Amino acid sequence: MLKAVIFDMDGVLINSEPYYLQQRLDYFKLLGIDVSDEHVQNMTGGNMKIALPQLLPGKTAAQYARIRRGYRYFKSQHPQDFNAMLMPDTRRVLQHLKEQNIRMALASSSDRQTINTMLATTGLKEYFETTLSGEDFERSKPDPSIYLTALEKLAIDAKDAAAVEDSEMGIAAAKAAGIFTFAVAVDDPRVATDQSQADYRLRKLGQLPGAVTLMRGHLQ
Repeated sequence: MLKAVIFDMDGVLINSEPYYLQQRLDYFKLLGIDVSDEHVQNMTGGNMKIALPQLLPGKTAAQYARIRRGYRYFKSQHPQDFNAMLMPDTRRVLQHLKEQNIRMALASSSDRQTINTMLATTGLKEYFETTLSGEDFERSKPDPSIYLTALEKLAIDAKDAAAVEDSEMGIAAAKAAGIFTFAVAVDDPRVATDQSQADYRLRKLGQLPGAVTLMRGHLQ
């Protein structure tokens, strides 16, 4: 029986991917780094830990760390309005799941500071029993570590959970952890995301409650 839903953040709860993508492109432009269309695709659903070795191969760990620190400072000087980014159905969906006694966790590739700021400014923190950041793990999505840890913290089996993702890497991570995976459609025309490995595809987040009801009925 479905007991918990584990959410990705960017592109699922908040429509942040276009903002983050442009922010990263602006930062790389400031550094004099050209970003190809292929690298634009690779930056979707990941974080700077993943993007930098692909974009700038051959650098040392210290050099990558210095660039990431510069990016964190750049972001602090260009803050995002997370309330404006909220998907239209986010609050309704989370409240519905809470009323159905479905537990919730957040498993995002974003850094801890961004996650905490988003939850604090939007008032969504109350819905999540646990929040996990990609920077807490040696390996980021598509590695399943973040999802396996979420299951451990919730003390449930993979068969009793569902994940909600949007990116190919996120879907792969959830599936590798053995979790039934919903995929929310990506509207950004710059990003061609392969969601074919998801178990169920949603046109928008607002369809999740109905899909969860069908899923729970099927599993009972």
